[in-house]
Amino acid sequence: MSDLSLETRTQGPPSSVIRRVADIILQGHLPFIHTLGLHLGNWWYYDDSWEPVNGFGRFEKSFWAQIKKKCPNLRALMLEGFMEDIEEPWMDDSGILEVPDITSLFIHISGSHSQLLPIRKHLQHISSLAHSLHTLNLKPDGGENLSPSNILESDFPYLRSLSLASFSEIHTSQAMAFWERHPSIEYLDIAWEQLGRDRWFAPVVPSNLLPKLLHLKACWNDALLLAPILDRLLSLSIHDSVNAQIPYLLRSVCLDGLPKLKSLHIGQADKSTRRNRDIEGSLWYESEDGVFHRTVIKGSRTVFNGFMHSIVRAAPNLEEIGFSGALSKLPNFIQIAGDLNGFICLKRLYHYDDYITPESGIIDIRDKRDIFASEVRNLAEAVPGLVSITNMATRGLPYMAARITRGEDGEVIGVQVGNGYGMKIGHEDDAFPSHPRY
Repeated sequence: MSDLSLETRTQGPPSSVIRRVADIILQGHLPFIHTLGLHLGNWWYYDDSWEPVNGFGRFEKSFWAQIKKKCPNLRALMLEGFMEDIEEPWMDDSGILEVPDITSLFIHISGSHSQLLPIRKHLQHISSLAHSLHTLNLKPDGGENLSPSNILESDFPYLRSLSLASFSEIHTSQAMAFWERHPSIEYLDIAWEQLGRDRWFAPVVPSNLLPKLLHLKACWNDALLLAPILDRLLSLSIHDSVNAQIPYLLRSVCLDGLPKLKSLHIGQADKSTRRNRDIEGSLWYESEDGVFHRTVIKGSRTVFNGFMHSIVRAAPNLEEIGFSGALSKLPNFIQIAGDLNGFICLKRLYHYDDYITPESGIIDIRDKRDIFASEVRNLAEAVPGLVSITNMATRGLPYMAARITRGEDGEVIGVQVGNGYGMKIGHEDDAFPSHPRY
């Protein structure tokens, strides 16, 4: 993972991690690697004033033509944050998809709609790799009107992990036929922040669909359709929920809960509207005695408004839990510490707090780290099982994270603030896991 500083960009001659990595590989110094992964940060393409900078962040075609010869064991390509250069296009003819015998392909292209044109060509050629791929992860930023039809028309005999976040123009019948042809899928990410889009699943999902699925990221509407098969999951990330829709799904729709679940990410909008009565599950709540009700309050409700106990009852064996979309400030977790202690295995908590106050505006990073450390200590003392807390509110990776050190009796003896990444379960093969902010 790399950013590109202004000093590096302007030195003579200019240098970059990409160029150095390419030189090392082409000189034959890394003959045994099986995975090449590069994550480019924001500063590769923008200067300190957020003005676009061209000419950086690319591998030349000659590199891709030789990489298999220099690295004969190469099986996985993970390229994130790469961007087309509008003035000097390079991705169309880069040869990225011409590397033979790749089993894992991870490409996240950044940029505006016009900079995503190369991925349309790449989608047409994915079928040439289908015979060998077990992992396919494609995410174009700003992928409006970018259809995955080329993928859904193909057959991947060994497919285990599929991520098609940010795609639109989904044809449900085509998607359902794809799921039925690929029962080997264990990990599936189809989350996107655009509400009202077409569905990935039919209104009625057979209970034997995707029989090996263990990890799912999806918008709430798709997660609701998959209710008949959610009980087999180890990790679940639900996006674009409103108010209490997630506890409603886990408790009222999935009546037996999700006892196997170890990881839950709650992506929740912090608002509701007058039409909220027509949104399934948004006004649902469960009283402490286990009775389900419908509230008459149509205003915004977050995880701090009396439904965390429903999450505990539905998924008591969570090892990690995350929150995004609505602000989830650490001091607010103190008031639901009793519920959090109901998770008998909970170790890691992920939240979203931009540390912007009406009084002082954006807080200095050093003050932010001090405040974060203090808030982490307070929550760690209230929830003795926690070993780490991560704030996922930064613009990009890495996140701000705190590791909690405890004594023999569980008391907090230290909090160390440093860099961290996204939730772990389901992302064991990802060196730098991240999570959407919705």
